[in-house]
Amino acid sequence: MADQQAANELLSTQKASDSGLQVVLHPLPILEISDFIVRGYQRGLKGAVVGALLGQQNGREITVEHSFSCKSAKNADGLYELDNDWFRQRLEQSAFHLPPPAPFILIPEHHR
Repeated sequence: MADQQAANELLSTQKASDSGLQVVLHPLPILEISDFIVRGYQRGLKGAVVGALLGQQNGREITVEHSFSCKSAKNADGLYELDNDWFRQRLEQSAFHLPPPAPFILIPEHHR
């Protein structure tokens, strides 16, 4: 068939077995993220939804255990930037959730 779907650039075609990387996603961040997005739509918020994923990295294994929304604003170039002071303070408040080894922090962004 000549009817092929366009590749989704947001989805990886790499198999986990190819990279040796294992990601474990706990249910709490999924609930927190979906709750934040739903509330944002209900309130009519526009712009990017920015948040931090907190977890741990131990070799090739990453666990994502917690998340929180981030305070951000558009800069002069139209890009979203984090409020660094606010982010540092929020990260310190979340530190008790991050036992050793090294914490892993990822900040994804969702545009509307």
